[in-house]
Amino acid sequence: MRVAFDAHMVGERETGNETYALNLVRALLALPPEARSGIELILYATHPERLLPRLDPAELAPIRRIRPEPAPLRVPFSLPLAALQDQADLLHVCYVAPPVRPCPCVVTVHDISYEFYPQFFSPRDRLMLRTMVPLTLRRAAWVITVSEHSRREIMRRYSLPADRIAVTYEAAASQYRPIADPAVLADVRARYGLRERYLLALGNLQPRKNLIRLVDAFVRLAEQGRLEGTQLVLGGKAQWRESDLFARVKQSGLAEQICFPGYVADADLPALYSGALAFVYPSLYEGFGLPPLEAMACATPVVCSNAASLPEVVGDAALTCDPRDTESLAVALAQVIAQPALREELAARGLRRAAQFSWRRCAEETLAVYRAAVAKDHHRRPA
Repeated sequence: MRVAFDAHMVGERETGNETYALNLVRALLALPPEARSGIELILYATHPERLLPRLDPAELAPIRRIRPEPAPLRVPFSLPLAALQDQADLLHVCYVAPPVRPCPCVVTVHDISYEFYPQFFSPRDRLMLRTMVPLTLRRAAWVITVSEHSRREIMRRYSLPADRIAVTYEAAASQYRPIADPAVLADVRARYGLRERYLLALGNLQPRKNLIRLVDAFVRLAEQGRLEGTQLVLGGKAQWRESDLFARVKQSGLAEQICFPGYVADADLPALYSGALAFVYPSLYEGFGLPPLEAMACATPVVCSNAASLPEVVGDAALTCDPRDTESLAVALAQVIAQPALREELAARGLRRAAQFSWRRCAEETLAVYRAAVAKDHHRRPA
């Protein structure tokens, strides 16, 4: 079976989508030969030079360059043409598949937040997702999502049967581990302009991440004199309507205590997580929520919202709060700032929780979907 995998997002700083694609490809290629017997993987990339260095040289797959320009032609024309030329038996994409394709398609949809929070998306993205994703899902041989919460939402919103949707949980990659070396921690702080005590929030700077409310909670603690010299670090790439967040920080009068380091390189993330007093993730909606799990793998205490899939992911290993209640968030932050014993307990629970997730398991379950999708297609074809 020849599987064409659309990995165009690797190297594009698309955070969640990029992390999923890269780690799944790595895990698929790292499986023992008997586990992926009969399956050949071909990677489609718009920038192979960005993908190749991030793969293990001992476990490479063929990489085909898909022309990135003009971008609107990549999905409807470049992808299906490449799949046809490669005689692919299956095409695996994220969110949007070619409307006409030469083989069955498996589509991964992390979440459908654009349906519930359309105001958090640009008009262009909102139109594209609301139009193309339902069409893709209805015609896909199989749908993969990353949590039971997302599975239920997709089933309800698009009336898809349960037996066409598989859940494959994500995991923290092997690079995420506790970093205790003071020199390494000091180096990453110096390069990003951080203080020794900081709360870390990470992700695209978009309204769905609820960072304005996090800033409001931080301001509330400052007014109460409960920050104890703690800095707030908001790491990530600016996206739709990020100007509202910057304006709120400027208005707060605490701009010197709130840091925007921008997009953080993957290599720096373990140290950045490990050095944080706590990791804060007050998101309103997540299909999975990988950053809290990465922080847990680094033995960093986690404060996160109790919304959408996040309780499913963090279990009892995080301090959770109502993401729509500034006071609830402020109380949780005050607790982790002031209570070292609580931070130690959360760190220990987090390590145990993160160990329950595995990219190898995700890869094995994805292979099972590939086989089921192709078998289903063969069953449908006339003899």
